[in-house]
Amino acid sequence: MNVDQHIKVAEWHMEQARLHAANGDHSCGCPANEHDQKAIDAVEKGNIEEETACSV
Repeated sequence: MNVDQHIKVAEWHMEQARLHAANGDHSCGCPANEHDQKAIDAVEKGNIEEETACSV
């Protein structure tokens, strides 16, 4: 993906999170896939590094 596409995906995720928080009862139960879990772990550790190759 290019930079613009990454930003659009991030904006979509942020809006989904905002809508879920506003709804108050979001519980789809979808597990994080491997790529998403890697991102979650990096954010929680405060260690976000640039990916220079596809990790999927």
